[in-house]
Amino acid sequence: MSTDTTPKSHTTDWIIFFVSTAICVFMLMYMSEWFWLALPFVVTYLVKALDKM
Repeated sequence: MSTDTTPKSHTTDWIIFFVSTAICVFMLMYMSEWFWLALPFVVTYLVKALDKM
């Protein structure tokens, strides 16, 4: 069992979250029937950036 207490950088997770959110909004505006394809990335990387996973 590892008890690694070093702080992790979540910069990459935040960048992927914001990019996927922008893609989701773009898809919602122009391809509304397909916007849900970006939702798993938005939710997953938000949770990872907030360090809840």
